[in-house]
Amino acid sequence: MKPAVVIFDMDDVLCRYDLGKRLRVLSRITGKMPRDIRAAIWDSGFEDAADAGGYEDPDHYLEEFGRRIGHALTREDWVTARREAMTPWPDMLALARRIGEQARTAIYTNNGPLTKSSIGALFPELAGIFSEHYYSFEFGTKKPDPESFRKLMQKMGTDPAHCWFIDDKRSNVTGARLAGLGAHHFRSREKLLPDIQELGFET
Repeated sequence: MKPAVVIFDMDDVLCRYDLGKRLRVLSRITGKMPRDIRAAIWDSGFEDAADAGGYEDPDHYLEEFGRRIGHALTREDWVTARREAMTPWPDMLALARRIGEQARTAIYTNNGPLTKSSIGALFPELAGIFSEHYYSFEFGTKKPDPESFRKLMQKMGTDPAHCWFIDDKRSNVTGARLAGLGAHHFRSREKLLPDIQELGFET
């Protein structure tokens, strides 16, 4: 049965996300070593905590980000580094648009409040394709926790049995299935297409 709702992850499904490039841009902006920035933000658990709702206010998040790396970032600095690490995949965006002509579509991504408030600057290509964007910090937990998907379903007002989720991380796919959604482990557009077509979508 064709699902009524198709939910896409963002990074590494609709665009290539390159953390190394983001670290290099942040290094250029701050004068700090990439490895030290990574240790302070990603290896420390700070970014995971932000994704799970630890910082609901984007300004609070940005202030703490800067404090941890020892350099006060402007919002423009942060957005520049995040945006330069993202390379949109036109073929996947075109496919998402096509699916959106046949079903309700949404994005669900593990990200914090500053990504949400800056998404128009980070990934403007999404604007004409997705009217619904959901971020893990809004639910106080993150993928792959099945509870994050249950809260997503509640917010969307839909039944998981009517939803199909696409993510590049196998653990997130497992979490979605445990919450009752259908799901696809994304590796490439070519491997996604047969599943999309089998569900009854025209591509």
